[in-house]
Amino acid sequence: MAELMTIARPYAEAIFAVAKEESKLDAWSETLTNLSAIVSDEAMQAFMANPEASDEQISDVFKAVLKGSQDKELDNLLSVMFENKRLQALTFVSELFENMKAEEEKKVRATVISARAATVEQKKKLSAALNAKFDAEVEINYEEDSSLIAGIKIIVGDWAIDGSALSQLNKLGAAIAQ
Repeated sequence: MAELMTIARPYAEAIFAVAKEESKLDAWSETLTNLSAIVSDEAMQAFMANPEASDEQISDVFKAVLKGSQDKELDNLLSVMFENKRLQALTFVSELFENMKAEEEKKVRATVISARAATVEQKKKLSAALNAKFDAEVEINYEEDSSLIAGIKIIVGDWAIDGSALSQLNKLGAAIAQ
């Protein structure tokens, strides 16, 4: 997975630069989401892995889905990724592009994992705190994980805080073991 992310980064950066220059961030976002869905489809993965499927047949499927797109940059992207056998990285290209787009638009995505569902009041306070911390509009995805026992984990990109009881108990256990 990390290898595909590394492969995807230059593609995402190049597409982002083109999309930004042409003021087509939303259009590219939609296109990359669609391409990601195609590549992620189990039937498509099986078709692409099938040794009997020719490169031309695989290419034709993408062209058919895009319905003869007139976008030269999109054609170039698919051609280069196809020639280098990197179509599997399209999902990561889409993910990285979305992260760059969110950063450009001063939007941040966060995941909050808690042992129990957060109340409306807790969500308001957390949203205000994260908006202030990142000086951006923070879109929060809430998840529940009862194994945390209590507390929360907050993940924003590479930044994370683990304030769960499970984490504290694990740290205590490690300290006692030393």
